[in-house]
Amino acid sequence: MTTTQQIVVGVFDDHSQAEQAVNELLSAGFSGDQIRYSGHGASTGGVLDTLKSLFTGKNTGRVYDDLVDLGVPQNDASYYQSEFEAGRSIVAVLAGGRVQDATSIMTRYGGYGASRGSAQTGDYGTTASTRDYQANQPLRETAQTGDYGTTASTSDTEGEQRLKLREEQLRVQKQPVETGEARLRKDVVSEQQSMDVPVTHEEVYVERRPGSGQPSDQPIGESESYRVPVREEQVATDKQTVEKGEVAIGKRQSQDTQRVTDTVRREEAHVERSGDVNVQGTDAEDTSDQATP
Repeated sequence: MTTTQQIVVGVFDDHSQAEQAVNELLSAGFSGDQIRYSGHGASTGGVLDTLKSLFTGKNTGRVYDDLVDLGVPQNDASYYQSEFEAGRSIVAVLAGGRVQDATSIMTRYGGYGASRGSAQTGDYGTTASTRDYQANQPLRETAQTGDYGTTASTSDTEGEQRLKLREEQLRVQKQPVETGEARLRKDVVSEQQSMDVPVTHEEVYVERRPGSGQPSDQPIGESESYRVPVREEQVATDKQTVEKGEVAIGKRQSQDTQRVTDTVRREEAHVERSGDVNVQGTDAEDTSDQATP
């Protein structure tokens, strides 16, 4: 039983762009077994190091051979080989029916594919006769008939024409803006403060006591006086500055969710039939009968 293997191949000028595209492919549900990668530069220990290389041998640098083994036509494989030799990174995805998803993701991160130009004989590092390919063209799928790993490419359609469908995708960008500020300062506040302080003072007392009744040698009428000094404690205040605490101010990141809404457009294909025409395919249910004037 023969099956159709759909492959999307993308060329990336920058190693980081290829890594971003692979990360989103994995997030979109493509497994690591569906993705092949070959690039230049030192290993970063990232997700690219976990993928299967397009090389059958690490030191051969023959992206061409592995792409052909996957089922990519020889003309396209030659173009991708030349792009790799020019220092670019190659990502191949076994799309498995999700060609549009894989194409959109890789294109979003700068990936481009091969687009056929005028026929000529040339050499991109192989002995096969090739056509001239132009870089920086939109990605396109490569469909081949046969089991995975075969090189046979067949087509049973005649006069096939393709209508490319495009859609707008909403992209969100964030930038920090200043919404306000907070200042920390201190003021001097005066207030009355009272304290109860115990103080001591001296008092004079006079007591009359009975005499002893003994004879006295001192004559009556001679003057006699005594001086008793009286003291007391007086309160004096003093002030001392002490550190009673501190107030800290700073800022930290706080994340919430903000909903953004915009209108995007997409293209849909509609088949118009005139007369007795039998239309088959995945879009057959979208056909409409219209009379041609």
